Amino acid sequence: MAKRRAIFRTEPLPSSRVEAFSDGVLAVVITLLVLEIKLPSDLRTEAALWKAVFHIAPVLAAWVVSFAFVLTFWVSHHYFFASLKGTDRGLLWLNGFFLLNITMVPFPTGLVGQYPGFAAPLTLLSGVMLLASLSFALMRLYATLHGRLLRDHITARAARLAMIQSAIAPALYACAVGLSSVNTLGAIVIQLLVPLIFFLRTPSHHASAENRPP
Repeated sequence: MAKRRAIFRTEPLPSSRVEAFSDGVLAVVITLLVLEIKLPSDLRTEAALWKAVFHIAPVLAAWVVSFAFVLTFWVSHHYFFASLKGTDRGLLWLNGFFLLNITMVPFPTGLVGQYPGFAAPLTLLSGVMLLASLSFALMRLYATLHGRLLRDHITARAARLAMIQSAIAPALYACAVGLSSVNTLGAIVIQLLVPLIFFLRTPSHHASAENRPP
């Protein structure tokens, strides 16, 4: 038991540094996504320019989907850490695992744009989204059950609801992985659906005690 506590060190630590580091990493990921959008440098007419823009439409579409994905998890990450009274060593490592997965997003995003209609790039992108969402759900599970890092005002019911909601994205992305090779449109719809679900849901149970609505 002592060794286990030494590995995870469950007493709360300040979370400001991990939040700042995570924000920086996610900002870099978004920057790398936009760097995938390129036009030929030898265009000489307006018509050629518009034609080139039309031809990179799949790249733009892949960028929008992946940007929405990263933005969704940046927002979720913000609310998740706002619900914590602190962090610990175990959560630091799990947060690193989440960042590892989300930093892989630009690679399959570029492949989807380069090879629209191919199943392999879409499968890779859906798989990376699955891993990132799973690692985020694992962070919440750890903070709730093992680390007991949630703020005191958060009820057990609200904590369970948050864990259930965190399981929605991995379940849907697992479906997207399965659909990628047989129904690419269905996989793309799921990739768009997840950010929409998280945008529409209420985050009120994450609010800190002083910021909760009356």
